[in-house]
Amino acid sequence: MKWYDLFSNVYDSSLEKLYFESRKKAVELLDLAPGQVLIDVACGTGANFKHIKAANTNLEIYGTDFSEGMLRKGQSNIDKNNWKNITLFQADARALTSSFVKEKLNKDITFDRVICVLGLSVIPDWEQVLDKMLDLLKEGGRIVIVDVFAEKRNFNTWLVEKFARADLDRKIWQTLKTKTTNFHQEYLPVKERKVGGKLFVATGIKN
Repeated sequence: MKWYDLFSNVYDSSLEKLYFESRKKAVELLDLAPGQVLIDVACGTGANFKHIKAANTNLEIYGTDFSEGMLRKGQSNIDKNNWKNITLFQADARALTSSFVKEKLNKDITFDRVICVLGLSVIPDWEQVLDKMLDLLKEGGRIVIVDVFAEKRNFNTWLVEKFARADLDRKIWQTLKTKTTNFHQEYLPVKERKVGGKLFVATGIKN
């Protein structure tokens, strides 16, 4: 993740306008309520937090990422905006078991909501990680994922994959559909040439 440590310095300025509305849509689909506990997996610089806070300020929020550089930028954004009740911790997403999170945070915790934006196309062993995220959810908890799938590959697909260290062939929403109820998926209005494929949001309730 050394590349993402470096990338953190320009991530928000180079990409945030492109994904702003998509993050907003993802947070709307979380259907947040006061008092809930949320984890943002592959939270990066914390670009989702402004939308989460706008939707409901009375939440307990956790963010995790493998890149220490991204987390440093995320903490800087938290401090700059004086956001309360947000805790960041570094982790390989493949290690996100309940026992790992308990040890990392020094408390027993399960989550009402999980969000992951542009993470599962980058994280190795993504199907394993998806299972880990669902395991962290309470029964009846909701998960929301935003990512990119290249239905038709082209030069822009290759470019995004090289730049983001991503794999845009992953049909993430199809796997999520088999593991949740009340499943919903839709494509988001972002030009394919800008993201290398179709940007989608998918959500479901833990079985």
